[in-house]
Amino acid sequence: MNMKPHGVIGVVRDAVFSCIFLLSVLVHAQGTITFAGWTGWSGTVYRELGLQFEVVIPPGASRYDVMGITYGADNTARNGTPFMAWFRQYNPYNYVCLSLTDGSLFGLTSVWLADPIFPSPSPVSISFVGFLADGSTVINTFTTRTVGGGGFDEYTFGPAFNSGLTRVDILAPRWAMDNLVWVPEPGTWALLAVGVGMLSCVWFRSSKKQHR
Repeated sequence: MNMKPHGVIGVVRDAVFSCIFLLSVLVHAQGTITFAGWTGWSGTVYRELGLQFEVVIPPGASRYDVMGITYGADNTARNGTPFMAWFRQYNPYNYVCLSLTDGSLFGLTSVWLADPIFPSPSPVSISFVGFLADGSTVINTFTTRTVGGGGFDEYTFGPAFNSGLTRVDILAPRWAMDNLVWVPEPGTWALLAVGVGMLSCVWFRSSKKQHR
């Protein structure tokens, strides 16, 4: 079956537009979680830019803790922008879990953390436990400033957190978080690059046929 040149170009054009659309979705899916525009929110499930924060509640628990977004006040951490705060008060086994809303793999690169209480009565150890696609786990534990703190500090995740995560559990009695940077699985970008490369070859060949 012979396809006319303009037909080939039309197919390629549509495919290219599809790849551009997919790339746009990926670019907008990743990013920095800033919690902007949600001041005053509280609850057990929060979603932004494809990333989901969910409070995990012990089975049979009658009360649960919630997350909240605030600008901060005199007795809380503050950095001039909205941030997420978490206090574990009712159930000692509650924690917050991170994952992508579509179930895809992802990576974490950096985050701003602080003790939500100001002035901080003691340093707070915040453990991020990452569950990888191969069944293994990785842990990064960050410790907030000592007594008298209250400002946010930026922390960088180790290379093991940069890809292949299915979910991340945040284990700590309390924390304040802002500017969490996540990225999609690098393999997704690689597949897209291969697809665009193949389409470019088809485009080039069809263009040569047109000019013969």
